[in-house]
This record gives sequence, C-alpha cells and structure tokens, in this order.
Amino acid sequence: MSEILHAWAVAPAAVGACCLAADRARVRPPEVVASALMLLAMLDAAVSGVVAPVFWTALLLVAALALAVWRRPRQRRAPRVPALMTLHTTLGMVVMAALQLGMGGHAAAHAHGVALTPVLIVAVLGYVSLSVMAGRRMPALLDRAQIAAMAASVVLMTVASV
Repeated sequence: MSEILHAWAVAPAAVGACCLAADRARVRPPEVVASALMLLAMLDAAVSGVVAPVFWTALLLVAALALAVWRRPRQRRAPRVPALMTLHTTLGMVVMAALQLGMGGHAAAHAHGVALTPVLIVAVLGYVSLSVMAGRRMPALLDRAQIAAMAASVVLMTVASV
C-alpha cells in the first residue's frame, strides 16, 4: 500500500513542476531546477531506489541552501519572485529531504534515540499550514497550483512513510 501511495505522490510533484515551468511571466530557472531535483528524488525512491536515501537527503539540503542564497532578498539582478514562494520551495526541499530519510526503511525511521516519525509529522503539518497560508496570498493561479501540488505530494509521501 505504501508503494502505491508513494508512486501517487509523484503525480502532484510532476504537476507542480509543470506549473512552475509553464509560468512564462517570470522565468525562474533555480526554482525549476529545485522542483526537478525533488521530482527525481521522489521518482528514484518510488520506482528504482538506485540512489540511497541519505544521498538524496544531502543533495536536497544542499540545493535548499543554494536556492536560499541565490534568492536572497538583497539581490538586484533576480527576477521578482515572491519571497514566500522561495520560502515555500526551500522548506519543501527540506521536508522532502527528511521524508527521504523517513522512507529509507524501518531502520532509518527508527534509528537510535527519538523516532523520526513524530518529527516528520510535525514538520509536514507545519509545511501544509505554510502551504495553505501561501496559497491564499499568491495572486497567480500557477503559483497557487504549484503550492497545492507540492503540499499534496508531501502529504501523500508522509502517509506512505508512516
């Protein structure tokens, strides 16, 4: 059952990536790359498992930091990307990185010390709350669709990992 949910989580992530790429009003290559990276990590985890979850986690965290630095508020040459969209995408990568570890198997989810599952659930609830707030504030339909798709994907991955 969890494999089916995990595979279904890829669909909203693909929709979100398409919404982001289709936004011709604002060309956002860093966000498109971030979205594609999350989609690749999800596809690998759901279908093949060629790359270890810990490597996807590290890659997603590095990409989240790179996006945050690239889109820092004081950068003048950057296109007008709402800071809330950058925050949502960056935190999405962090949550996906945590979910990659959580879905890495029973040993990864219940390693030494505190179990990872309650932490993941709290992180996902916070991310979904941010998604609802961000969706209400975004005027562009494609932005709202991308936010909703990412939140749906995170929820499906969380249900699959629990």
